[in-house]
Amino acid sequence: MPPEPRTLCIAVASLVAAAAMPYSDSFVLPSPCRALIGSKRSQQPDETIRGRGSASSSGGETSSSPTNVGYPEGRPATYELQGGRFGFGPEYLVRPLLKQTQLQDRKLVVAYDAERDGWDARTFHRMVDGRGASVVLAKVRGRWIGGYNPRGWASLGGSRPSVASFLFYQRTPSLPLGIIGGGWQKLRVSRTGGMACGKDEYDAGIYFGSDALVMPLNGARPRSVTSRLGYFFESGPEDKSTLLPVRGADAIMEELYVLSGIYEDGEDIPNSGGVTDLGLY
Repeated sequence: MPPEPRTLCIAVASLVAAAAMPYSDSFVLPSPCRALIGSKRSQQPDETIRGRGSASSSGGETSSSPTNVGYPEGRPATYELQGGRFGFGPEYLVRPLLKQTQLQDRKLVVAYDAERDGWDARTFHRMVDGRGASVVLAKVRGRWIGGYNPRGWASLGGSRPSVASFLFYQRTPSLPLGIIGGGWQKLRVSRTGGMACGKDEYDAGIYFGSDALVMPLNGARPRSVTSRLGYFFESGPEDKSTLLPVRGADAIMEELYVLSGIYEDGEDIPNSGGVTDLGLY
């Protein structure tokens, strides 16, 4: 019996991506495959649930054609930061971190605000599923930490790996984070495939790897966060074992945001549906 089209597309896409990685930062799936495994087009905005809006992206290549959507993140994240703009709010804080990502030149929206929407895993998924690449930003004891998930969430179960995922933390609180060099430190994946989303379950919260940065968003302590570095994500130049203030202990989040790109109606959203599980892009 011949393999199912989706299975065949995943296999072909994985092989092509692996072959292309040494030569290019971009990988484009054939349109029949993308329809089966990779992305969807944005729908009319639902302001109550999504808050996506219909604002256009600021720069970068955009297209509503399924044959012209790039997957630019076939390599580990760069440590470099990009210039930011002066402003207030999570969108301005994370902008320097997005160099050489899908969101580098795209306008951002706060898709999930735990204080506004609720500290709850199912609510989190209702707000972020299908939005593609996203940034998680949390404040713990006055300092910002977080991670970049190139694959997003879809409540499809399993994991959503990517070599381009990274974690980050605020290195020096006195420096302004919204400008280039403003105190951010990135931590790249340390294992092939990473695990940008280690647990894509409809009732599970945020998992970078299985333990690198975990925000379950459930139980009696929905604000609880844990972190253990060195296995799925590197320890960085400071040889950190955790993103949190105290090694081996959990902490309580004061604020939590998830930021996603703003897409026009009908524009393709990469990685908004099912993905391959090899983490090659």
